[in-house]
Amino acid sequence: LFIKELEKSILAGTCDAAVHSMKDMETSFADGTEIAAVLPREDRRDALLGGYESLAALPRGAVVGTSSVRRRALMLHHRPDLNVKLLRGNINRRIALLEDGGYDAIILAVAGLKRLCLDVDYTPLPTDMMPTAAAQGALAIQISIPQDDRSNAVRAVFAKMNCTKAAAEVTAERAVLAHLDGSCHTPIAASAICGDDGVLRIDAMVLRPDGDAAHRRQLSGPVDDAVALGHELGAALLDDAGGKSFLA
Repeated sequence: LFIKELEKSILAGTCDAAVHSMKDMETSFADGTEIAAVLPREDRRDALLGGYESLAALPRGAVVGTSSVRRRALMLHHRPDLNVKLLRGNINRRIALLEDGGYDAIILAVAGLKRLCLDVDYTPLPTDMMPTAAAQGALAIQISIPQDDRSNAVRAVFAKMNCTKAAAEVTAERAVLAHLDGSCHTPIAASAICGDDGVLRIDAMVLRPDGDAAHRRQLSGPVDDAVALGHELGAALLDDAGGKSFLA
């Protein structure tokens, strides 16, 4: 809803651009808008806060806080004994709830902690165990599709800020998500790495909300085929899962 309000402002002409955490954006944008740039990507990993060096180190039955269905499903996939509880609020509030003893540990994004320069101890979780959400760690600049000199100038300015590698990665990841009809309510992970060799390597995973079943695949191909690669990987995952009923 917050993103839609920003899109309304762009279309109404009350602002020239909006900056989003691209992970939170739906796979389609408001008609009349486009992404002008994807900024250089921050660390995409998840962070474990609470003084534990890994998920395995958490005591049996530990209370772990998150608002992400992906993180919940992954934690229960590896540690079904955990008590995963809903955690809401901005980052400062979430950390305060942990410090007040409401949770044994919480999961946040490394990127958010770094961007806010928060002085807190955390352990980055390895992506082989906790594959990340599509576009995690990426900031996107959304503008109206240019129709006059001003909007063309806005596009030109932001185009200089675009990171082609980050843009290719999130394009592939979001294509996986789009093929699966995924949203922030669906336990899906998708992470692409754009190599210096021009090859895009995508790792994606779908899970049941309770983590009791999961399917994971990798695919690689030319960076220029980011969208097609994402759709191909999404289709393969659907086949493995036996159809979209797996995600229901």
